[in-house]
Amino acid sequence: MIFVENKEVVLPGSLLTDNNYKLGRGTFRDNGKIYSDMTGLVYIESEKISVIPLKYTYKPQYGDLIIGRVTGSSYSSWSININNIYHGFLSTSELYDKNEQNINNIINVKDMLLLRVANVDEINRVKLTLRSRGLGKFNQGIIVRVKQPTVHFLSEENAFITSMIQEYMRTDMIVAKNGLIWINGLKENVEKILQIIEIIEEEPFKHNLIKIVQNMIMNP
Repeated sequence: MIFVENKEVVLPGSLLTDNNYKLGRGTFRDNGKIYSDMTGLVYIESEKISVIPLKYTYKPQYGDLIIGRVTGSSYSSWSININNIYHGFLSTSELYDKNEQNINNIINVKDMLLLRVANVDEINRVKLTLRSRGLGKFNQGIIVRVKQPTVHFLSEENAFITSMIQEYMRTDMIVAKNGLIWINGLKENVEKILQIIEIIEEEPFKHNLIKIVQNMIMNP
């Protein structure tokens, strides 16, 4: 049985279902029942149930695609701001050539990187990796910060919207799990996308939002 409605606001500890759903973000299982782990909005998708936080929070999980800013370096690692209360770290062993005399020639403080979460340990240290296709340093484009419901709207619930934006507006776009979006394209197209994001941020659960966004994408 499901005890909540889709997109209903729930509190930490709220009973969501006693069905055998897959655990999504913001949920936990206890004695065969699934509960909310935070204050947020319920999302029921096929065989998975999740809770998306109302406030701007990000909880790192293995495999997440994220955008981070380099804040420091040492002999063994770079410190990365991942838009979270905890900092991530990227081992220099991922890139460091022993013949390279200065790792700053590879990555510098303030660089913005596209990374994946490789591991989150018991004290919430977030290990990051660049060892996957397409990951690395951003050298162009802009990066904007958004709320978690917007990330969910663009990357999971309606991922086709992001594909439409890239196709019709000839713009590259990456929606990262930690609430950052990279956009690269012509100035007028980027400005239009920022307007679209602003509308999604204002009312991410409006019933006709998809249609509104589609019209903005397809009509100059």
